[in-house]
Amino acid sequence: MKDKFFYLIFFSLILAFFRLIPHPPNFTPILATAIVAPLLIKDRLIGLALPIIAMFVSDVIIGFHPYQFVIYLTILSIGFFAPMKKSYIALGSTAVLASCWFFITTNFAVWIIWEYYPKNFEGLITCYTLAIPFFKNTLISTVLFTALLTISVKYLELLNSNTNYFIFKFINKKFNF
Repeated sequence: MKDKFFYLIFFSLILAFFRLIPHPPNFTPILATAIVAPLLIKDRLIGLALPIIAMFVSDVIIGFHPYQFVIYLTILSIGFFAPMKKSYIALGSTAVLASCWFFITTNFAVWIIWEYYPKNFEGLITCYTLAIPFFKNTLISTVLFTALLTISVKYLELLNSNTNYFIFKFINKKFNF
């Protein structure tokens, strides 16, 4: 766990920051992190925890809503099925499928929970139709950030290694471990 310290801090802060700064709706690296983090960290559970921790931290500031649980479960399911081997085709396919899955689950939750749409097939179709602009942002951001994170894996691993070395060297020196 201590060799993953950099990732925990870096991703939690970056992801929370991306959700808090002004941005187009649904244009965040959260889904991309759910896809790439298990591969990068080489531990599915910690990789699953990163986007959830970041979501929770930023939701404490932004506020929670009734279908938050659906969003968290969708992110967890995306991370659970994310590839654990670096394959550009698998990661790209996962980014597209993850965006579709997020669109399907979250908009179904909006249709069920909110009173914006009639609770019939026509209301469900209207809900999905009106959410298409959000899907575009989700798809573009997930593919873009998945590509950026995948390309950056080597550099992030180097940063993780160097950061951990200096942090734990300082701790050992300071406390004589």
